[in-house]
Amino acid sequence: MAEFWAKGVELGLKGKQLTEFVESQIRLLAQREERQAQREREERQAQREREERQAQREREERQAQREREERQAQREREEREREAQREERQIELKRLELQIKMEMKRLELQTEMVRVQNQHEAPRLRDNQQQMLHRAPKLPAFADGKDQIDTPYFTGEVEAVCLKKPLYDLLIGNIGGARRPDDPDFEWRMGSAQPAAEEKDPLPFANENISELLRDDRATVHRRDQPQVVSAVTTRAQAKKDKTTTPLRVTNSSATAVVDRDRLIQLQEADSTLTKYRSRPVKEMTKGEGTVQFEVKAKILYRVFQHARVNGGKPLRQVLVPQPLGRQVMEVAHDSIMEGHLGVKKTSDRIQAAFYWPGLHADVTRFCRSCDICQKTIPRGRVPKVPLQKMPLIDRPFKRVAIDLIGEIKPPSEAGHRWVLTLVDYATRYPEAVPLKKIDTETVAEALVDIFSRIGVPEEILTDLGTQFVSECMEEVNRLLSIRHLTTTAYHPMCNGLVEKFNATLKSTLKKLCSEQPRQWHRYINALLFAYREVPQESTGFSPFELMYGRTVRGPMQILKELWTKDVDTPEVKNSYQYVFELREKLEETLEIARENLRKSQDSGKHYYDRKAVNRKFTPGNKVLILLPTDHNKLLMQWKGPYEVEAVVGINDYKVNVGKKSKIYHANLLKLYVERPPEAVQVATMVEEPAELDEFDGEELLELGDLHKKEGVDDVKLGPDLTEDQQKELHDFMGDFTHRFSDVPGSTSSVEHEVHLTSDVPVRSKPYPIPFQARESLKKDIDNMLKMGVIRESSSPYSSPVVVVKKKDGTNRVCIDFRKVNKITVFDPEPMPTATDLFRQLTGSKIFSKIDLSKGYWQIPVREEDIPKTAFATPDGTYECLRMPFGMVNSGATLKRGMRKMLKGMKNVVYYWDDLLVHTETFAEHLETWRELFSRLTKANLTVRPSKCILGTDNVDFIGHSLKEGQKGLLLENVTKILNAPRPETKKQVRSFLGLAGYYREFIPNFAAITASLSDMTRKGCPNRILWGPAQEKAYQTVRDLMSRDPVLRLPDTAKEFILRTDASDEGIGAMLMQEHGGKPFPVSYASKKLSGAEKNYSTMEKECLAIVWGIKKFELYLQGVKFVLQTDHKPLTYLNSAKFVNNRIMRWVMYLQNFDMRVESIKGSDNVGADFLSRVCE
Repeated sequence: MAEFWAKGVELGLKGKQLTEFVESQIRLLAQREERQAQREREERQAQREREERQAQREREERQAQREREERQAQREREEREREAQREERQIELKRLELQIKMEMKRLELQTEMVRVQNQHEAPRLRDNQQQMLHRAPKLPAFADGKDQIDTPYFTGEVEAVCLKKPLYDLLIGNIGGARRPDDPDFEWRMGSAQPAAEEKDPLPFANENISELLRDDRATVHRRDQPQVVSAVTTRAQAKKDKTTTPLRVTNSSATAVVDRDRLIQLQEADSTLTKYRSRPVKEMTKGEGTVQFEVKAKILYRVFQHARVNGGKPLRQVLVPQPLGRQVMEVAHDSIMEGHLGVKKTSDRIQAAFYWPGLHADVTRFCRSCDICQKTIPRGRVPKVPLQKMPLIDRPFKRVAIDLIGEIKPPSEAGHRWVLTLVDYATRYPEAVPLKKIDTETVAEALVDIFSRIGVPEEILTDLGTQFVSECMEEVNRLLSIRHLTTTAYHPMCNGLVEKFNATLKSTLKKLCSEQPRQWHRYINALLFAYREVPQESTGFSPFELMYGRTVRGPMQILKELWTKDVDTPEVKNSYQYVFELREKLEETLEIARENLRKSQDSGKHYYDRKAVNRKFTPGNKVLILLPTDHNKLLMQWKGPYEVEAVVGINDYKVNVGKKSKIYHANLLKLYVERPPEAVQVATMVEEPAELDEFDGEELLELGDLHKKEGVDDVKLGPDLTEDQQKELHDFMGDFTHRFSDVPGSTSSVEHEVHLTSDVPVRSKPYPIPFQARESLKKDIDNMLKMGVIRESSSPYSSPVVVVKKKDGTNRVCIDFRKVNKITVFDPEPMPTATDLFRQLTGSKIFSKIDLSKGYWQIPVREEDIPKTAFATPDGTYECLRMPFGMVNSGATLKRGMRKMLKGMKNVVYYWDDLLVHTETFAEHLETWRELFSRLTKANLTVRPSKCILGTDNVDFIGHSLKEGQKGLLLENVTKILNAPRPETKKQVRSFLGLAGYYREFIPNFAAITASLSDMTRKGCPNRILWGPAQEKAYQTVRDLMSRDPVLRLPDTAKEFILRTDASDEGIGAMLMQEHGGKPFPVSYASKKLSGAEKNYSTMEKECLAIVWGIKKFELYLQGVKFVLQTDHKPLTYLNSAKFVNNRIMRWVMYLQNFDMRVESIKGSDNVGADFLSRVCE
């Protein structure tokens, strides 16, 4: 306190003023301490939450570790079992091999026996055999083992044995697939016969001469008294050897056209886009230390690029490709079999290793984006989901129910049930399940009617598009029962997620219950339903039984408790009316709480679902790909199309023409199809990025601006108080919108800058002389603007001069003097936002994010017919603006109109020129607002400056003020300027000081009276060099001192009552607008006015009334139409609404005050510190 007394004495305060000053300082100190304590409490709470989250993560990690160990143990058990099976098979194979060898020894004896038995038939058969064998080539010599034979009697691989004394070149016994000796294949040709393994009829010899064939690889069945013959088979190795190789399909490419050296030279010379490069000198790149030179070698035009990090620092010679050959180069680099359909960056890098042409990056981007194969094979996860839409909250039980079928279940139940019909109520989450033997429409309808007989007939049912639910019979049932039937879209079960989630729970639980008796699963359903209905739902906070019956049912836990404790609750005896009344009241209260819990759960689910969602929209006529099941497996999805969108039928549902039918699909199953333009069509080098960004990731899209881009998402600042999880979510968000964070301006099509003149006579001004040392930087700036497409060369009759202005960092800025054009320009009356309106919308916000458009003016194109009116002259020629320039009278109005159109209907976002501020109470709302904002920025093709963005902070600078947790303070940078400003010596310097300090006059009590001595020096007739005296010095130092105290105001909250305090003195009047926070009043704004000579002659009553009237007029925007409290330390003013006044002036003021709804309160003069100080400080 002594410190405050000393400071007050230094300021020259005495008596009551000194006491009031000390008290105010003590209050401010207490407020700061309270804020510090509040921050400490919040930090402790945040620390506890972080510790809880860490503990939860550790528990989850331990659980995951246990699951991994269990899976590892299971894999090891399975591996041991497989190893044992392999050993068993190995032993069996060895046994079979031994048996086969024994049978082969018997084969020779069997053959000799056959020869002797058939010797008498030899003469007749020999002629036929000889005739057939003459038609075949001579067989090669055989060796013991496997041999391949191809004859009219048998074709295939056999286990052969060489005889010591053979009768013929080849003897075929009674093996499977062989023909009889008298029945050869007369159609046989070498290599044309089918393999023996495919023959069906075995050789029909007598039973006593037939051996049993091997049945499988585990057992061999044969008779001991007969020899075993090994059948001829085709092995896997032989089949693989004989299999023909399918030729690869190669994409047809126009690059196969022969282009020789002479043809290349001819096309280069004929291409007008390459003409300007033949005489282009060496120049510095805009990024890095690379150089570019264009040269002609052997009549071929090359681009020589050299950079320290490219090609080992050696010059890279690139052929300049004429326009007719550009597509051929891209087809080879992207579509050919050895290039792999890679992305934009890799394809572009591959081309630039040997070729170059103007607009290469844009052409490659369009080419890769329109590749049919790439679009149809893109992974499903690369296509972003659309934001989750909220389902309507149902607050009445069984108003809407969700229905689905589970099955076919294998094995079926003992009673023959194969399916389960499930039903879940949206309000109470109460489930029903009925086992079914069949699922035709009549059976399903009967089961539903049976359920409705217990729960009542619902108003709405939600099902998928199963034939049982959409058949004519079911529609007739719905009509008779007055049920509204809702259906999901095709292949989108998420819409019916409530019952789908219950189905998963039912199947997993049922599997556990009937593991020992799987055929009895239908008998466990009722017990399972009881278990599900008894447990509280996470989304509602109550069990389905409680929401259904208004009480907790008696279950196993209650029974066990009663058995152990012998404590049985005896309910209070009530009459029927009282019981029904209280039950209804309890049910209504419980359902209301459940509804609120459902809303919170819904918001939480939407928040996490929408973290990577993108608001993708399609319009009728768009070509799209649809994610549909494959032809072989309905569980495997693939992109098919393209198909055409016919109509928009919902927020995220579209009617698509698929073949000859029109079907409705959800947006998550659709993907924009980019068609490749015909080869003969010429396209511009500018790329318009559509809102559909699912084909390529951020790095590929950034290639469009690599020539000029210097900033990216790494330059974005994040709030210092964000948690790790929140920072990760923000990084994920920025990764989804990488292409929006760039210092290269975009180009919107939502608004155009129009220049309407009052005269058709062209306006011309003589160019201003440009200093020689500034001309080089001016030329570089002009070249950069030409590359970015901001300006172009002009031959317009209009001409405005150019001036070069020094910036803070010492560099030059190019400015165009449009004053003559502005004089004849029709003014655009688009209203501009005021700081007061903007700050009023920030009340209650705790989290802020600020973004700044990258050269917001340059992102708006100029209307084509108005481009010549923007022409300006430089020493190197005349140019005209393709983008909206700075300095035109209506540029700000056009920017304001474009921002208003883009943000129409959006909440929690305010803007001032090209600065946007996102403000919310919670982080979840903040992310949702950010996604909506950047989706609109993407649609408008606008970019933001990364280095000027700050996300997720509780303290942000906006419109010259510092905002934090409902408070508004001074911007430190501007306060420093005021404190470091030299003492004014001229009128102009005084006006500058008063203008800068006056921007914060609402923070300075009685600013007008304090600075009266300074403002008097600027009157007409006063000398230009002011006479600085004690009064001016005191005013100058008082303003500096008041600003150095870091005054803080509360943001106005229209939901709270305003308090207006006024007071008057002999020199001035003051007013202070306040609101209560935590039971204490805090200032919202200060206002003061110095009394004129006539007003100083008013009586005390009149001065006090004047202070009230003036204060209400000053804050009329806040007080009009609301009830507020007027506090004054002048007791007679409390009777303003009831007393009769003779004074006409007071009567007029009283009549004016009748327009406001206020309550007048009298307070002590010691309590009216602020307003009293405002009115007396000038004394």
